[in-house]
Amino acid sequence: MKVLTGRNRKGISPVLATVVLVAITLVAATAIAGFIFGLMGTFTSTAQVAAGPSSCSSTPEVCTISLQNVGSANVGITGVCNVKFGGNNYLSTATILSGNLNAGNTASVGCTTPGSAHAISGTQIVGSVSIGNGAYVQFVATAT
Repeated sequence: MKVLTGRNRKGISPVLATVVLVAITLVAATAIAGFIFGLMGTFTSTAQVAAGPSSCSSTPEVCTISLQNVGSANVGITGVCNVKFGGNNYLSTATILSGNLNAGNTASVGCTTPGSAHAISGTQIVGSVSIGNGAYVQFVATAT
């Protein structure tokens, strides 16, 4: 059996050592980033609002839209309603008729077009309501 002295010992090459250190650093960074962003994701909340059943009367043109917030954050109505029928766009103020858009709640919102705008019964009406987080919730209804 041969005894190794200090001069005969061999270590790993500097290139291999560098590759191993870089690999360990990448694995550690990935684990830390996953923990941090996973943890941050649990602290953020968003409002997810969708339009439910909507109806519009033809004279005067009043649309009632059911909005449901299935997200985890509260949101409000910013008051702008865009209604389109007969090739024309009509802007009006959206008002909450009942309920609120807090997380998990449903609100009934009303949009009234100007007095001279009337849709024919059976006309498809499309529109959107702006909400507090800057999004627009689209709705479709048929004039009755």
